[in-house]
Amino acid sequence: MEPIALQWKGRTRRYWVARPQLPNSALVLMLHGTGGSALLAVQETGLVDFARRAGFAVAFPEGLAVDPDSPAKFLSNPQRWNDGSTQPGNKLHTDHDDVGFLAAVIADATVQVQTDPNRVYLTGFSNGAGMAFRFAAERAELIRAVAPVAGHCWIENPQPSRPIPTLFLIGNRDPLIPLENGSVQLPWFPEPVPRRGIGQTLATWATGLGYSPIPTRLSEAGGISEEEYGPAFRSVTIDGLGHHWPGGRGLLNPRIGGAPSNLLNANERIWEFFRQSPSG
Repeated sequence: MEPIALQWKGRTRRYWVARPQLPNSALVLMLHGTGGSALLAVQETGLVDFARRAGFAVAFPEGLAVDPDSPAKFLSNPQRWNDGSTQPGNKLHTDHDDVGFLAAVIADATVQVQTDPNRVYLTGFSNGAGMAFRFAAERAELIRAVAPVAGHCWIENPQPSRPIPTLFLIGNRDPLIPLENGSVQLPWFPEPVPRRGIGQTLATWATGLGYSPIPTRLSEAGGISEEEYGPAFRSVTIDGLGHHWPGGRGLLNPRIGGAPSNLLNANERIWEFFRQSPSG
């Protein structure tokens, strides 16, 4: 792993990258969640070791703190992405141009790491999943497929330039991104906040891709349920999983995020989906 600095709109921003053994390899971008960091995502996901075995490059862009001129702190000044989920006045609100920054990361990595510009993929967790949805909605031409994990699409009427292949992963015991409408206790607020069920996000995204908002059940076995909204959009629900990377280290305190699970390895499932995604 090595950090690469990138000048973007008057600030020095960075992403961490694990280079592949061969040039012209695929590139996967992984976006951390609110309060996280690139290096924490490296630890949680195990994606670097997996990428080396599978033969692709992986980059971990770093989000800015809500107040980028002050040190980042998990509770009072968390690093996060401008995924469109907040409005001015919200303590987590930012107006950073993260769509532009991620586009710059892709362009830079293509040169610096010598990756294939036609095989760029995007995944993210929680707030990083929300940013992955937003980037796919606004810059689908730059990525081949997207795999948000445990996060909402906050764009009200997403209209990607094409029906970009999408794989969504979620745990059915996620206390922060619940399957049904309800209230959640976020670490940054003293009182519970309302949160829509994830089904609304998936239906909205399916509609934006030109598919039916009503999914078809494909399979249900071994605690894994898979549904299809269209030929390029699938969602997978993992039994017993809280707000953690599936098959990851479960570093988030279980009092906040619930229980981790090894029923499904997100790295393997996402890479399989990416490899099978058509170009264009």
